[in-house]
Amino acid sequence: MAATATSMLTQQAGSSWATAFPQVGGPTQNLDIMQIIDEGGNVLLNVDYAGAVHNPASASTGNNTRVGQFQTRLSSGTTAQLFADAFSNPSNLDILQIINVGGSIVKYIDYLGVSH
Repeated sequence: MAATATSMLTQQAGSSWATAFPQVGGPTQNLDIMQIIDEGGNVLLNVDYAGAVHNPASASTGNNTRVGQFQTRLSSGTTAQLFADAFSNPSNLDILQIINVGGSIVKYIDYLGVSH
């Protein structure tokens, strides 16, 4: 699946997940880039600092993320179901994109929650 021209949340400058979302301060923090949580605040899915999508969540960084936490009404589901419920996205735009200096999309998470 090819990247879309725009993204729902952000188009971040960088050449990799690490350069777009640097882990700064003291020892390396390795914060999740984003999380999808249920109505009780439990982390169901996380995108870790390296851009890997984990469902169920694996070693999530609590409520500390680089982009944010996004709520779903579901208590479980496939990655695609959680992304569809957390984001109103009728145009099926990418959720996050990393754009290099030349303006090309080098990394992205699509509307199904797949990391490319």
